[in-house]
Amino acid sequence: MTGPGYVDPPPPAGPKRRWWTWGVVAAWGVLLTGAVFWSVRNDPATVPEQRDIGQALPVLRTVAGTVVEVVQDERWVLRIGELRLTECAITPVRDGLEATRDVTLYVPEGEAQEALRGLADGLPAAYGASVLATRGGTRLSFFADAGEYVGVRAEAQSQDQVLNLSVFTGCRPTVDGLDREDPAAGAVPEMLRESAATVRGAVVCPDGGTAATFQADGAGAVPADAEPVWMDASGWAYRNGSESVVATANGERSRISVTTGCR
Repeated sequence: MTGPGYVDPPPPAGPKRRWWTWGVVAAWGVLLTGAVFWSVRNDPATVPEQRDIGQALPVLRTVAGTVVEVVQDERWVLRIGELRLTECAITPVRDGLEATRDVTLYVPEGEAQEALRGLADGLPAAYGASVLATRGGTRLSFFADAGEYVGVRAEAQSQDQVLNLSVFTGCRPTVDGLDREDPAAGAVPEMLRESAATVRGAVVCPDGGTAATFQADGAGAVPADAEPVWMDASGWAYRNGSESVVATANGERSRISVTTGCR
């Protein structure tokens, strides 16, 4: 006898029904595993951890060259840093490498925000570069996404005259036979031809040619006709035509660097 709304419960599943259910589950698991395996083998990578450092370096070189070309302004002075590869951890059990190249920009006092906005405007629109001013406009944050999980960032105060623009890859899997060499830097600038100059860093410019920073010990003096963009107790920076000249002092040791324009 049944009451209103009462439905008889289904009969217990028999052996055939249980085996059929487990068969469907097993078949679905096989299909899912196969789809995942095919995706890993055939789909393009969607996270930086799947693109190794060998794939990231060419992108970083292109982006660094683009940054250097944009900041080649006669009002500012720049210096190209060396390529740095540092060990990092992709996961707690998987090590990797991160590549970074810094471009140091020297600007007149009070022009930090203008310089960063000029960089943002000059980079390709696809980078989505932007400058965020906070704390009443005194704190500046710059970021650009160059694609392929390579970015450009900078943090500065509005009154800073030395701005560090960092191009970075994030942590990537390592590869054997990694090409760490910069492009050929070209001839040593005339100012340093009598010195034992070495190449600090070199990049390929987007429109062709190479820009490079050469350095040597011994700072010398600021020429009488030069107008320093930056100067304090630790050094000075000025433009010499298309070249950027920076001198720094560390205790009794002084060093001069000359960065060429794209040539």
